Amino acid sequence: MKSKLNFIIDAVLFLLMGFLTGIGLLIKYVLLPGSERWIKYGQNVDLSYLGFDRHEWGKIHLIVALILIVFLVLHIILHWKMIVCLYKKIISNKGLRIFLALCFVLLTIYLVVFPFLIQPNVQEMESGKDRFQSDQFADTLKNENVIVKDKVERHNENAHHHINPSIEVKGYMTIQEVSDKYQISCDRIKEELNIPISTSNTSKLGHLRKQYNFKMSDLELVIVQSKN
Repeated sequence: MKSKLNFIIDAVLFLLMGFLTGIGLLIKYVLLPGSERWIKYGQNVDLSYLGFDRHEWGKIHLIVALILIVFLVLHIILHWKMIVCLYKKIISNKGLRIFLALCFVLLTIYLVVFPFLIQPNVQEMESGKDRFQSDQFADTLKNENVIVKDKVERHNENAHHHINPSIEVKGYMTIQEVSDKYQISCDRIKEELNIPISTSNTSKLGHLRKQYNFKMSDLELVIVQSKN
């Protein structure tokens, strides 16, 4: 029975490690961050897979990692006697064994909790589009026409977007989130943006924008009008 349990746990560990690696590669090379999206697609598109964007896949990555740790602990428990036996054979000095084991435990604890002990470096960052137009990228691009076209697009976007600085709508937000945040009914949002009423309130704006051809500034205008 114990052998079967060990086999199952080892198989699950292998699958979890594979899934963890796959999600990491998905976030790194497929669901690109803003600046890299501009470089690859030439515009600020919304990228998702199975309805989840890179941030949501990041949460899934964390959950899978926690599950992996649980199964790893079970694996250690089931092999504890063997581990202790090998440890004693490798290091015969009892005092040294205790010291190294204590160091190992403290290091493991630190590696788990260190994100809660540090302070990140905070600095103002340009938008993805501005980073796309940085001097470094312009030098490697060597295409003046593309740069000029992008500057024109940015000017037009700045002219029509951010109607009210206090209003901010993003592609990763859902209709329901906008409704809750700005106290405007989901049905009115759909009606004003020509989105079918039957559309789910949990649909993301980025997906809907491409499907029904509206701009975020259009939604901002709807929000402003609802407050008047």
